[in-house]
Parts: sequence; structure tokens; C-alpha cells
Amino acid sequence: MNAKIFTSLCIMDSKPTLKDVAALANVSVSTASKALHHTERISARTQRIVFAAAESIGYRKSNEGRPTRAHSGLIGLVTSDYNGRFALPMLNGAESTLGASNHAALLMSSRGSPSLEKSHIDQLAAQGVDGLIMIQDTTGPRDALSLSETRGLPVIYAYAPSSDEDDCSIICDNVGAGFQAIEYLLSLGRRRIAVIAGTESFQASKDRVEGALRAFRYYDEQAVDVMYDIWSEEWGEHAALSLLDRFGDVDALYCLSDEIARGAIHGIMQRGLSVPKDVAVIGHDNWFVFSTNSHPTLTTFDNNIETIGKISAQYLIDAIHGHPHHGITTVECPMIVRESTEATRKTPLQGSGKIFSHNSKRRGR
Repeated sequence: MNAKIFTSLCIMDSKPTLKDVAALANVSVSTASKALHHTERISARTQRIVFAAAESIGYRKSNEGRPTRAHSGLIGLVTSDYNGRFALPMLNGAESTLGASNHAALLMSSRGSPSLEKSHIDQLAAQGVDGLIMIQDTTGPRDALSLSETRGLPVIYAYAPSSDEDDCSIICDNVGAGFQAIEYLLSLGRRRIAVIAGTESFQASKDRVEGALRAFRYYDEQAVDVMYDIWSEEWGEHAALSLLDRFGDVDALYCLSDEIARGAIHGIMQRGLSVPKDVAVIGHDNWFVFSTNSHPTLTTFDNNIETIGKISAQYLIDAIHGHPHHGITTVECPMIVRESTEATRKTPLQGSGKIFSHNSKRRGR
């Protein structure tokens, strides 16, 4: 960077201009304009330099005196999700909104790598996407993307919020879920309730426990215990056994994931107790692998990921058309009541019947 140019820009009193950006980035005014307004294909490196220069001096692009960029009708989704557990429901929700506005989605996985995420954003920008939805697979706040990193594209943060409160983030209401879980168990007449959490440093643990403790205080009750460890079925089983050995009269467990809840049910049954007659169990995530694949089926909370996808897409479309949203929007996690809290909520196990039919035919020969 030219030191003389930098000094002059730092001391100038007037509003930064496109010419100032071009001088700081050491490119022509025409190139700076094309980079900022995406009117022509410019290399990713040049775009980053121009956006970094604009950001450093507080330049804000104007629609005046330039051609309006035609919308491509493409939206980029970048996810840190490894297996599609979060990304695919999010994509389904987003596409249901995008289709109504003649947009289509391009999904790319960063696998939790910041450098790969940056590369994907560059590739999507090169494809001419109109905006970005950044999807996380955990609920903790993520670093906000800078103007140079996003190449000036509007961005929505989904499932996990941006660290910048002025950004637009759509998340699920884990605090509300925690409150509702305890309120529901109390309504069933359960009073000896313990909480089995996952890793204490995870935002999901913090929020769900916070909601649960609020409910205990609100109803003038107290948790038997709150236990933390890893998000696993083994931990749920170990925690349930420990609770039953230390507090023999525990009558309900609020588990902060379905994996933990399924393990807790195993522990309860090892002690010769039944679910939900002796101990009611609630999970969280509505992950079918654990919630509906065996009896008792699991009462749990759904993270409403498809709805988050729908809202994220709608808010991004609004931003593309000049009406951006700011701050954090929370989406309710609905509770799905099943057998682990109410024995009458029988859910039939699913099967095709083909094996039975085939064997019946053979026996009839």
C-alpha cells in the first residue's frame, strides 16, 4: 500500500469515495466499481483487496451512476455440517421459499474448515450468487464475516448466530425448550427431576440448562441434579445409573439430546424400572435414529430446522431487494410427545411386511 495514499485517506474529512477505494487498492476506478458492484467477472484476489480497502475507510457503495446488477436467481448455502443432518433439512426449507421467488440454491460443505469456507464463498461469488446463507452444525456464535470475505454479498447466519449483533441470524429457541421441558414434566406430577446435559462449554447445553433452571425457579421447584459430560448414549446410561443410585426417588430426566436420552432409558431399565411409569424421559433434537426406532419412543424437541431454512431464505431475499433484517430471530422448538413420557402415545414401528409375506408363501407350499 502506498504510504502517502494511506496517510491522506486517514486524515481526509470528507466521505470516502470510489476513487479513494481504488487508490488504496491500487486498481483503476473502473476495476474498483466492477469489484464492488459485481457487474463483471473480477478475480477473487482483486475483489478481496477492493472490499478490504472499502471496509478499512468506511466506504459504502451507492446505486447512483452505475448499472443495476442483474440478479442471477442463485443463492449460495455454505455449511459446516459433515453428514447433512442439519444442512439437508435447512436446504429443504430454503428451497420451499426460494422456489416461490424464482431462486435456486447451491449447497457447499466447508466441513468446519475456515479456509475451505472462504474458498467456497469465492466460488459461489464467481458463479454470480445473489446472497449467502451460512449454516452451522452447532449453536455457539460464529465469527462474523467481513465485507471483504463476503465480497459484498448479503449474508444470513442460520442455526448459529453471528458474533456481530447487527448481522441477521436465525436460530432455534433452546432456552424456551428447556423451560417447556420442565414445565411439562411438572404438569405430569413429576417433582424429582434431574437434568443430563452434554458438554458444558457447548452453547446448546448452556441455553437448555438456563431454560430448565428458569422453569424450576418460576414454579418454586429445584432440580435433583444437573450433570454434564459428552453428547453420547453411553454418557446418558452412566448418568442415569448414577442418579438412581444416589437419588433413588428420581421420577423424571430431562436429557439435552436424544442420544443421551436413549442411553438414560437403558440405564433406567437396568435398575428394573420402567419408562415412563417409574421415570419419565425427555430428549432433544427429534433425531429419528434415537427417537422413533425402538420402544418406548422418545418425547423430544424438534429444532425446527426446515423453518429456520424457510425464514433464512425469505430474509435473504428481502436483503437482496434492499430490505435487510438485523439482529437475532429465534424459532420455537416444538415438543413431540411420545411414549417415554406418556405410555398411551403408542407409535407403531414401521416395516414393509415383505419378509413376512415371502415366508408365508413358502410355508404354504
